[in-house]
Amino acid sequence: MGHLVDMRLDRDPCLMAVIRRYGTAQRLASALGLTRQAIASWDMVPAKWIRHISGQTGMHPYRIRPDLYVEGYWNMGMNTAEISAKMRLSEPEVDRYLHLVLARRRAGQNDNACTAIPPVSEPPLAGQ
Repeated sequence: MGHLVDMRLDRDPCLMAVIRRYGTAQRLASALGLTRQAIASWDMVPAKWIRHISGQTGMHPYRIRPDLYVEGYWNMGMNTAEISAKMRLSEPEVDRYLHLVLARRRAGQNDNACTAIPPVSEPPLAGQ
């Protein structure tokens, strides 16, 4: 029963990667001092947990919430090709993240705005 949270098919791939790093959603919840139900409500990792999860897992923040970084670079005036090269993502991935950002803005959801991006160095090599 504890793995039902892990098995939701509509989960963000980055969130699923975080859950896999911890083993289960229950272990992620315990590590963060949250309930399994709180994790179940996440569509993606909330911005306030990026630094904590990155520190515990060694996952680069770019891999936990790439949409925030795409948004930040877009706001700096970079085009999709530049963002793609900078983040080592394909242009279709960058486009997908930009669509998520625009949908969030239209819905008035600002809790994950690019102001929440923790400062980090360049993105890691592909696959990290």
